[in-house]
Amino acid sequence: PDADGDRIEDRRDSCIDEPENYNGYLDWDGCPDVKGVANPAAPDVDFDGVPDHLDKCPSIAERYNGFQDDDGCPDSQEYESFGDVDFDGVIDNVDECPFARETYNRIQDEDGCPDTVFDNRLAFDSDGDGMSDNVDLCPNQPETFNGVDDKDGCPDSLGLILDSDSDGITNDLDSCPLESEVYNGLDDADGCPDKADLKTNQYSFPDTDGDRIEDRRDSCIDEPENYNGYLDWDGCPDVRGAESTAPTRFDADNDGHYDHEDVCPTSPETWNKFRDSDGCPDTIPEQRRFIHDDDLDRILNSVDLCPTEPEDYDGDADSDGCPDS
Repeated sequence: PDADGDRIEDRRDSCIDEPENYNGYLDWDGCPDVKGVANPAAPDVDFDGVPDHLDKCPSIAERYNGFQDDDGCPDSQEYESFGDVDFDGVIDNVDECPFARETYNRIQDEDGCPDTVFDNRLAFDSDGDGMSDNVDLCPNQPETFNGVDDKDGCPDSLGLILDSDSDGITNDLDSCPLESEVYNGLDDADGCPDKADLKTNQYSFPDTDGDRIEDRRDSCIDEPENYNGYLDWDGCPDVRGAESTAPTRFDADNDGHYDHEDVCPTSPETWNKFRDSDGCPDTIPEQRRFIHDDDLDRILNSVDLCPTEPEDYDGDADSDGCPDS
C-alpha cells in the first residue's frame, strides 16, 4: 500500500500520511522536507539510503550490488560484524577466500572465491574460461558458452552436426539417428526406416471379398478367387480350362499393373520397394541418402575440409573430415 500516494510504499515511507515533496533532498524517506534540514523522523546513521528503522545494519552501509540491497547490510546472507578484507561484498566470516575477490560471473558467486579457486585450494584455469582445470574436460581449450554443453569446459561448434547413420539427415533432425532412412517415398524426411514408419502410417487398400486381391485389381470384388491354379490373378472364381468371365484387362509390359492404371504401360515396374505402385521402372535414389556427406565419414560437407575423402578416425584431428597421414 501507498497511503499518501507519493510512490513510496508504506513499508518504506517514514511519513505514510504525508507525501514526499521530491525536492532532491532526502527524497527516499517519504516525508516532505526542506533542503538542508535533516529529517528527524527517518535518521540514517550510515547514509546508505535505508532509514535506520528499516536498516538491519544501521551503522554499516549497504553495498548495492544486486544482492539483498533492501536490508541495509553489506552483502552477506547472514550479517555478523566481521570485515571484508578483499572488498568483494562477501564478508570474511562466510568468505571461503577472504583474500581473493569473487569474480561475479554466475559461477559460485556466493562463495567469495574467484573461479580459479576450488574448495579454497589453488586450481589453475589454463584456458581462462572460468572453469578450473580439475573440473574442465578441455583445460587448454576455452568453453564457447553458446548453449551447447556449456558446463563441460569444451568449445562447441554449432556447425559440426553429425549424421550417425549416414542417411543425409543430421542427428538433430533425425527421429531415428542410429537407423538409416530407406527413402521409399514414405515419410522420407523423418530419418526412420519403413518398419518404424509403417507402425503409424500403414495403409491397406480394400479387399471386399477377402480373397487377398485388392478391389482395385479384383475383377469380381464380391466373389472370392478360388485359387485353383487357373487365372488366379483375376480375383474371380473359375473352372480350370474354362474361359474366364473376368473383364479383359491389358498389361502390355506384364508388370502386374493394368495399362489403365500404369503410369508407364510399356515399361515394367522394377519392384524395388521404391514407388512400386506407379508401374514405372526406377532406381532407389541412393545418392539422396548421402547428398550432404559425399565421403560417408559422418561429417557433413558443409564442415568437412575434405568432403570427398573420408576421415580415418585415428585420434588425430578427427573432426576436420580429412584422412591423416
